[in-house]
Amino acid sequence: RNAINDYNLTLEEIRENGAEWTDGYLPVYYNEIVKEWQEMPSEYNNTGYAELGQGGEINIYNLMSLDLFLYYTDIFNEAVNELEEGESNE
Repeated sequence: RNAINDYNLTLEEIRENGAEWTDGYLPVYYNEIVKEWQEMPSEYNNTGYAELGQGGEINIYNLMSLDLFLYYTDIFNEAVNELEEGESNE
């Protein structure tokens, strides 16, 4: 059994909800944002605003959160791809 079957979600449904789940995982408190941002791979530094932009206030924490969002999104997509590969091998 895998977690997908436990919740009766298809991989398509997981992909459709990925951005919402990723956004919900982002840290809220400034100290957590800074800590997570410092621990992520450096290739994500300063990429979020360039790729996603932002409609609200621009400050260092918002910029870091955008970078984290891209980083977490990539991790999420890698995990879903592994699930797809696992399903195709069954």
